Amino acid sequence: MRTIKKLIGTVLAVSFFLALSCDNDITEINKNPNGVNLEEANPSFLLAEVMAKTAKDVGEKGYAEPLAAFVQYVQKDSWGNNEYDWEGSGWETYYNNLRTADLAYTRSLELDMKFHQAVAMIMKAHLFGLLTDFYGDVPYSEALRGDTDINLPKYDAQETIYKGIIADFEAASALLSGNQGQLEPFISSQDIYFQGDSEKWIKYANSLTLRYYMRLSEKDPSFASAGVQKTLAKPLIASVDEELAVPYVGVSPDDSQPSNGKSGTPSNFTRVKPCQTLVNVLDGLNDPRREVWFAPVAIPIKVVAPAEVPGGGVDVLVNGVRYINSDSLADNFTIYTPETWFQDRLNGLTMIDTSSVYVGIPVSNQGTEPYTYNLNPQPTQGGDNVHVSEMNAQFNEVEGPNLKARILTYAEVSFLRAEAALKGWGPDAEENYNNGIQASFDAWGIGELAADYMDNDGVAFDGSPEQVMEQKWIANFSSASESYMDWRRTGLPDLKPGPFAKSDVIPVRFVYPDNDRNFNRENYNAALESLQTTEYTDDVPGYVENDTPWSKPWVLQGVTAPW
Repeated sequence: MRTIKKLIGTVLAVSFFLALSCDNDITEINKNPNGVNLEEANPSFLLAEVMAKTAKDVGEKGYAEPLAAFVQYVQKDSWGNNEYDWEGSGWETYYNNLRTADLAYTRSLELDMKFHQAVAMIMKAHLFGLLTDFYGDVPYSEALRGDTDINLPKYDAQETIYKGIIADFEAASALLSGNQGQLEPFISSQDIYFQGDSEKWIKYANSLTLRYYMRLSEKDPSFASAGVQKTLAKPLIASVDEELAVPYVGVSPDDSQPSNGKSGTPSNFTRVKPCQTLVNVLDGLNDPRREVWFAPVAIPIKVVAPAEVPGGGVDVLVNGVRYINSDSLADNFTIYTPETWFQDRLNGLTMIDTSSVYVGIPVSNQGTEPYTYNLNPQPTQGGDNVHVSEMNAQFNEVEGPNLKARILTYAEVSFLRAEAALKGWGPDAEENYNNGIQASFDAWGIGELAADYMDNDGVAFDGSPEQVMEQKWIANFSSASESYMDWRRTGLPDLKPGPFAKSDVIPVRFVYPDNDRNFNRENYNAALESLQTTEYTDDVPGYVENDTPWSKPWVLQGVTAPW
């Protein structure tokens, strides 16, 4: 297991997160004040930077950026996007990081450093995977050839990229496996993922391979099936100790838990609220992870008959509970219920959530920032709301035992195996399903509660894809990128945007950045031809042709999910 102490006081203090706020290009990032040029760059330091920036991106998208609202883990009640009109982010960050990874790869070849070469291959493939996941066709084969006469790279087909990165993961794993006992050292303080453990890198590469074969399971099932069965025979992440979850060290805002209120303003923390979708699911399953992720509502509301209001008042606060006389409410108020809230809001009703423990914010439930939700007595942007739960206080800290950038977990691998088994591509669906739940509980420090939970109604294994994907979605809390890709691939869980969303369906891709549209126009236009226009493509005006969040990239064309 990685520990915070292993990260503090080493080169990581510089390269793990401290420089990550910069979006400089590779020539700036690696400029050495002592005059060392790029041709002499140390692959270890370069790769430490690539790992750090990748962890930062996954962690930020995972917890508090709009993607976490997309998959309905959280909602922001101020300065947030809850209406599904986010165009996405990451293009420049990914390509800058790729340039660094590519330099590390080149230097590793020159120095005959096979361990570093394999790690560079894995990191490059992962970054290209994220790019094509989010955008569709992207520059790939010509993307890192700026030292040639290619200044305007073509966009490669998404199918080509997916199958190319899978081949790279497999080649990197083989390179490491074939040179065990002969690999050069990778200093643990510079290998911030696995501290120089080549066997863990092999398992990580193989587990990424499994992830991406399953990414194609609906679009190209024959290719995916053969690949999954081949990959299941290889070493995979097999415990929480082997998973890739990088602890935040809390030295600066850039290496700290996203949206904490200690390294920024207090509202960074308080404006992130639980999404009611997740609250409802956890409540229905009596899931103890609620207590780890959410705080009980500070002041619950009770709407009661006049005779039950203490002191006979209309709206009173007594012993930490707000009592409201039901007869005093106007006709436009209603009690929140999961089954009717969507239509209630369409009908113009104002909801009151009378839950006594956890109160979340329903997804895109009003056309303005929802800091007024649930009769907030002091409705100000960035202020408190005593009638809505906050996130658990641990997320207000800069670091802590549960605060990590979760890049690829044992729980995810277990659920991938369970899903593959349901398709007939591997064994032991129930065992892997249970392992996934246990792994999630272990990772959040409540492993002793998992056995009883797995006996609960709705949790005990029933052999359905819906159940497997619901538990995977829960386990991926704070890993929103992967939850988004799972939902997009399977349509599970059955997430729907709220009544004030910009479209009737959740977006399925990010929009290409303006710079590429303006300066690489010919190749950009060619990429648009590969996007499939849908009935929702033009739901929001202002986009260029079919470059919208509701056009389908190759991986979704001809399949029924997610919509």
